Formats: sequence, structure tokens, C-alpha cells
Amino acid sequence: MKKIHRRALLCRVLPLAAAFASMPGHAAVLEEIVVTAQKREQSLQDVGVSVTAFTGEQVRELGFTNSLDVIAQTPGLSFGTPTGEGNNASLTLRGVGLSDFNDNNEGPVAVYVDEVYVSALAGVTFQLFDIERIEVLRGPQGTLYGRNTTGGLMHFLSARPTEQTEGYLDLTIAENSQYKVEGVISGALGDTLQARLSLAHNEHDGYVHNRGPGRDDPNDADNNAGRLQLAWQASDSVDVLLNVHGSENDANMGAWQHEATYSPDGGVTSVALPADLDVWGTCPGCDAFGYRDGDGDPWAGDYDRDGALRIENSGGSVNVRWSGEGLSFTSITALETFERFYEEDTDISPVKIVHNTYGADIDQFTQEFRLAGQGDALNWLTGLYYYDQETDGAFQIDASGIGYIIGDANYTQETKSWSLFGQLEYALNDCWSVLAGLRYTDEERELDYLSVDLGGLLPPGANTMFDYDEEISNDNVTGKLELDWRPYDGMLLYGAVSLGAKSAGFNTGVLDETGLFGMTVRGDVPYDEEQLTSYEIGMKADLFGGTSRLNAAAFYYDYSDYQAFAFVNLNQVIFNTDAEISGLELEFVTNPVEGLDILLGASFLDADARDIPLNDGSGITRDRRMTLAPEFSLNGLVRYEWPALSGFLATQLDFNYQDETYFDIQNHPISRMGSYDVWNARVSWASGDRRWVVGAFVNNVFEEEYRAYSFDVTNLFGFNQVAWGRPRWAGVSLRYSL
Repeated sequence: MKKIHRRALLCRVLPLAAAFASMPGHAAVLEEIVVTAQKREQSLQDVGVSVTAFTGEQVRELGFTNSLDVIAQTPGLSFGTPTGEGNNASLTLRGVGLSDFNDNNEGPVAVYVDEVYVSALAGVTFQLFDIERIEVLRGPQGTLYGRNTTGGLMHFLSARPTEQTEGYLDLTIAENSQYKVEGVISGALGDTLQARLSLAHNEHDGYVHNRGPGRDDPNDADNNAGRLQLAWQASDSVDVLLNVHGSENDANMGAWQHEATYSPDGGVTSVALPADLDVWGTCPGCDAFGYRDGDGDPWAGDYDRDGALRIENSGGSVNVRWSGEGLSFTSITALETFERFYEEDTDISPVKIVHNTYGADIDQFTQEFRLAGQGDALNWLTGLYYYDQETDGAFQIDASGIGYIIGDANYTQETKSWSLFGQLEYALNDCWSVLAGLRYTDEERELDYLSVDLGGLLPPGANTMFDYDEEISNDNVTGKLELDWRPYDGMLLYGAVSLGAKSAGFNTGVLDETGLFGMTVRGDVPYDEEQLTSYEIGMKADLFGGTSRLNAAAFYYDYSDYQAFAFVNLNQVIFNTDAEISGLELEFVTNPVEGLDILLGASFLDADARDIPLNDGSGITRDRRMTLAPEFSLNGLVRYEWPALSGFLATQLDFNYQDETYFDIQNHPISRMGSYDVWNARVSWASGDRRWVVGAFVNNVFEEEYRAYSFDVTNLFGFNQVAWGRPRWAGVSLRYSL
């Protein structure tokens, strides 16, 4: 009896909070969100991981059209991208990210689609359609997901085939001649076979005006995507899901905005060049080539090149699941291919000076086996993961417009990796449980690289700038130890120590040891793997009788061999250093009265990289704020729906606020984006049976001008390349569901 008394006291140590959480008089209980963050179905509120999740309905109501739109309503998640939607993107979560856009690299915030890892940066941005759920997991996920999840991951899950016939047609017409259509049909093909076909198309004109001799207005879109799924119940215990998909984007991009710059202290700091100052000996306020874009319009420029962006993805997976009494076995076999071709007007002027061109073909094969067991007190999972990827890449700097080099680089990178992993969760009693996991990873990566000068500055037959063929191999152990406490229903408190690691790799680009373009040190081509130790505490609470949720997490990261990125001249360089990050997140969701939904999120970050060397070659180092890591960020949404016009009217307002952030590890003034906020509004009407939905929206209501990314080439050319976010965008939509 004494033990029972102590246990009861332990499990009910917060009776006042429990009573507060069950106060009557509020609207209906919030819908439970089921996630698979730990590779099994669980309630979002029962998982000791900081997770932001969106249902398919929320994705539609928020107007998300591509994978990066999720960032606006996810605390702690940021991104940067070169010009053009769909181009290689850099994701940063809790300050952990990589700003290098070379095609042979992978970021430390992993992206998964239907349980398949997306290795290519070109595959990170894609059109969203027919989505069941999106999960964003913060913090290292080194046990269950493993490779390159130092910062966390984003997981996009498609709606699956259904036994009942269902489908919909969704049409959007908006500014810039946008035409977007999405269609789905799903149903049974027999007693044990179901199919789902999902198709999507999105196109719009360029929203950047070209005043130069180029023919087109850049930053347009022409996206097509499709997915066919077949679900087969092979027996009472075996289910098979076949997923075949493809997408393509054909657009005109490369539309940086020009900002004339100079360095007043010999290359240490880059600042904007005053209009009356002639630093480069060309003209007042001009760059080293005598050009200045001084109209102040972030959505107009002078371009002499129509920069093409073509990205194609095709792939398929077979997911086989066997379920027995207390046991399950899963096999996921997947093939993916990615192709990217990108051209840009690098000098951002109406005459040809420097043009860059990038291309890559990426093939990957993955195989995962999982065996899981479930009991009253013990849940466990073990598995094997294999990864094989090959990247054939090319990069060209054409400076023939000024009689200089045509630096042409071609390379092949091969990566093979395998992992063994396991995790168990044991309930010590009704209130306490412990979770532990480990993962061992072995990886080999080889780079075969050659860059040459095609411009004729080097003697015939001796035009090799850099020739490299090396292999690196490493292994690591990652894992997690977590303690969970559930003092009463609707409350979870957890503390965890997690280890994450990101693979070692190679620097590419136009490497040079001739002195024409630079002077590459061969020892700087490879860089080491990074390792992160995370200490995190968190809370998940259902409040006010289940009408509200408050989730919070605080963390500290000890970051070893952080893969920092620096932009040196026109070459990208990754190097290892240490870093330290601490922060917290809050998410609050409430339905205080019938029809009113409120969502609020906040993030605080203190993210510093240690010993960053100055660009002047002096050897002096200093601590810098990490890139794409705003100190504060806020997001929110208010939606109210009420019966009207024989159906339901709804109004919605959402916003995202970002504190100042840097796009360059040097923290130059020109790489800084000050704080800004973006607001979106939507009004819609749904019929009584909700088969018909008509809506109107305005994104970026106040037409906030904000930088999405920048590249500093001050010391080489005297300007800064700036990519700006979208202008105001209004439209209407119509949806019909079967």
C-alpha cells in the first residue's frame, strides 16, 4: 500500500494544473494530430521531440504551394536560396544549416518524402499537392533517421489510396498570369487493390522586370508534377505500397539584384557604395565594371542573359509491411534521379562580363529494413539502412566578356553508406518512461575532379587548373537518451541528450592552383564530418479541457567541427570550426470558441560560430553569428469560420516576423537583412456539404521588401548579388471534391 501511495502522489504532483487544464465552458476539443516522428504512429502530444505538424487541410488553408512555404509557420526554421523558386535551397533549423549550393553537397536539415531521403539540393524545393501531413522535427535525429539530420528534418507525407472513391479538382488564378490546377482521383480497383493518381500544374509570368537586352522577365514558373500510388493487401498480414512520381520545372531565373559595394578597410568589411563615391575608377557609385543599378526597385534589373532553370525529378519506391502479433517488419526500396541546369547573369548588368552555368545529374538508391515490436511496457525498433549516390556535376565561370578565363569544371562524386540502428522505449510505470537509441554509420565518398581554362590564358595542352581524385571514409556513432514524465493525461515533460553527425565531404566549384582564378590549397578540398551534442528539455500540455495546446522546448548545442561556409571570390569554401547554440521555442494552438482557431509560434536563438578567419588573409579570427539564424522569430494565424449563405464563411490572417539575420558568415553589413514581417490574408466560402470551396487571397499584403539571400563579391567585382522575396500576390481559387 505504501508503494501505491507514493506512485499515486508522484503521478498527481500537479493537481491544480490538471484542474486548470480541464476547465469547462470552451469549444470542442482540438483534433488529435497523429505523427510518425519515431517511425510509428503516435499522437503529436505523446512524442518527446519538438515537432511542428501540418495536416493536409491546414496546408490548403494556409495556401502552401511549395515545400519551402512551410517555413513561414514553423518556429526556428529558415532558408536561403539563389534566385528562382526551385533552385538549390539551404535549410537552417535552430541555427544549424549549410549555405553552400554546390550540387555535390547535402544539408544538415534532411528532407524526406514518403519515408524516402532526398539527397539532392535540387530536390528540396518541390510543388506541394495532395498532401496528408507535414512533420518538421527539430534537433538531431541521429538514431532513427541518421545521415545528415544534425539540425533535424522535414517529412512530407502524401495522401494514400483509399477504398472509397474520392477526389478533387483545385483551380487557382492569380496575378502575374498565374494558373494553378491540381487534380486527384482515388479508389478501389478490386477487393485488395486501391490506386491514387495525383496531378498538378503551376505556371506564372516572371515577377522581375527585365530592362536589359535579354528577352524575358525572369522569376517565372512552369511546374508539372504527378504521382501514382498502388496499395495492395497481399494477405491479411502483408501490405504493399508502390509509389511512382515525377516532376519538372522549366523557368527563366538568374535574376539577382545589383548592389554596388566596396571595402573601406582593405577587404575586411563590405559595405554599400555611396552614389557619389568612385572607388573602382569607373564612375561614381559604380562597381568595378562601371555599372550601377540605382532605381531602388527590388523587382527590376538590367539582364543580358535569359537564365534558364530546368529541374527534373523522377523516382519510385516500394514499401512492404508485414504485421504479426506484437511484431512488424518494413522494407522500403527507392530509386531517385535529379537533373538540374541553371544559368545566371552573374554580373547583373546589360553587357556580358561574367556568366555562370551549373549542371548536375544525381542518382540515388536507398534501402531500409526495419523490425519493430510493441508491448504493454516496451516498444522497440531495429533496422538496417543502405545509401548509394552518384553526382555528375559541372560548373563554368565564363569571364570571356572581359577577355579573362573560361573556368570549366567537371566532377563525379560517389557516396556509399550503411547504418545499423536501434531504439527502445520502456514504461517504468504509468508516469515515467525512458527511451534510448544508437546508430552506427559507415561511409565512403570519392571525388574525381578536373577544372580547365577554355579561355586561352594558359598554354595549349597545359590548360589544367586543378586535377583531383581522392577518397575519404569515416564512421560514427549517434544516438539518444531521453526521460519522459507524464504527471497526468495531457501533460508530457521530457529531457533528452542527443548526438547528431553530418557526413564529411569535398569542396567543388572552379578550383584552381595556377593563380588565374585563385590559389586552391589541395588540403582544403576535403572537410571533416561535423558532430553535435544536444541537451534539450521540453513540455507538451493540453489546456482548457483540450481546447488549447502549449508546446515548449529549450536546448543547448555543443557543436564540433561545424561545417562553416564562406564565399571567397566566385568560389564556395566549406571549412570546419566549432560553434555554440542555445535557444527555445513556443507553440500555442487554441480553439477558444466555436469556429475560431488561433496559432502562435515563437523562437529565440543565440547561435555563434567560433574562430572565423577574416577574408584578408591576415590569419585573424573572430566569433560570428551563424547565417540564417535570426535571434527572434514569430509566426501566427487567426482563422474564424461561421455559418452563412447556406454554407460556411471563413476569414484568415497569418503572419511571419523575422529578426535581423546574416547571409554570410563574415557578418558584413551588406549581408545583413534587417527585421521584417510578411502578412497574408484569405477569405473563403464552403458549401454546406463542403464539396465546393471558393476563396480569395492576398499574400504579402503590405508588399514588404525583404532579402531572401545575397552573395558578396565585393573584393572581386565591387558588388553584392541580392535575391528578394516575392512582391504582393493576389488571386482566387475554386475547389470541388467528390
